Amino acid sequence: MATKVIMPKLGMAMSEGIVAQWLKQDGDLVRKDEPIAVVMSKKITYKVTAPAAGVLRLVSRVKETRAVGAAIAFVTEPGEPLPAAEEAATPVAPPAAASVSPEPTAVAAAPATGGFVLASPAARRLAKEKGVDLGLVGGTGPDGMVVESDVMRFVAEGEKAPVPAEVLVTSAARKLAEMHQVSLGAVTGSGLGGRITEEDVQAFVQAQPAPAPAAATMSAADVMPFAGMRQAIAEQMVESLRSMAQVTLTLEVDATELVKLREQLKAEFDLTYTDLLVKGVAKALKRHPRLNATLIGDEIHLLAQVHVGIAVALADGLIVPVVRDADRRTLQEIAQESRRLVQGAREGTLSVDEVTGGTFTITNLGGYGIDAFTPIINPPEVAILGVGRIAEKPVIYEGQIAKRSLMVLSLTIDHRIVDGAPGAEFLRTLREVLENPYRLLV
Repeated sequence: MATKVIMPKLGMAMSEGIVAQWLKQDGDLVRKDEPIAVVMSKKITYKVTAPAAGVLRLVSRVKETRAVGAAIAFVTEPGEPLPAAEEAATPVAPPAAASVSPEPTAVAAAPATGGFVLASPAARRLAKEKGVDLGLVGGTGPDGMVVESDVMRFVAEGEKAPVPAEVLVTSAARKLAEMHQVSLGAVTGSGLGGRITEEDVQAFVQAQPAPAPAAATMSAADVMPFAGMRQAIAEQMVESLRSMAQVTLTLEVDATELVKLREQLKAEFDLTYTDLLVKGVAKALKRHPRLNATLIGDEIHLLAQVHVGIAVALADGLIVPVVRDADRRTLQEIAQESRRLVQGAREGTLSVDEVTGGTFTITNLGGYGIDAFTPIINPPEVAILGVGRIAEKPVIYEGQIAKRSLMVLSLTIDHRIVDGAPGAEFLRTLREVLENPYRLLV
């Protein structure tokens, strides 16, 4: 019996992925759990393994986009035909040297001319709107990908295509039409035998509405594609704000003792303030489980595990690797694990399990000199903590003016799940832990 190989779900927000590379050819014998393909979402790549032993039959081409759960291949018994399902109707023989696509948001569109064309989502939408066959459009993007400007150029050139021989036109009318970029097929001729005259073209031009002011009055110093990780982050953040009632609470923490503790422990092992915060947040979440929750349907699930995500900035966006079971790890274990995850995030080597499954996220902008901000919740979590810089300030401490190290925490909560008072209680607990940081060693 044929076993389906599906496009895996590489994160909660993923709805489709790209077959970046086939590691085996159509018709190859494969072993169970043997890597057979590389697929990619807009953030990470992932090796798909064979779900059974048998003959690999490919039904998806390299660079083709498939919905999560859709078949990309089947593993059959020797001599067994492919299932009659529509998605398995056309087996594929991919190139032997197929490589990972550098443009993870490119989609493969099937044109009427046959074969698959690599095209950006914007190009695909415009081509559909204009009725353009992508197979006829030359691509100027990476790997020959058709981008939106290619479709726009194709449409413009089509409108200026040579007039069929049966259309009669004077030479003066033709020149005037070219000057005004008028399609002669749209002009009605008044001359002998329906010939288009210069006056006909002039009348057609005058009858057109005045063009809108040109938008190209500003020149861009550089243009970057709104695609890949940047597009994925945008979609996830917009959906987060659209689907939740987000409220941000801020609170100032005296981090003087926290600074002293870090300086002492740095002599023993590499330790960051984020590591200390992960441990502090884990302790606070155990006392306030409502913030370590998720909404599934009409049920609020309070989660038993505490998996803390750490937002890591990358050149083209950010990614959130997860420190699992942070409440059960020592401070030194958290420091070692977070350092490994951050390095993997920057090198692009993290697995799916290392960037999914978080129950709470920390995003620290203190290193950028930011005091406070409004972080956006990372779905399906219900809260996120924003961390500002630690700055020395004069304050009233124990009745006297003293220099202390202060830090602002910004907690965004999903007000559908957590009210302001429980959110404030969580922040107050976290402040108590951080202002008495030796509790983090217990």
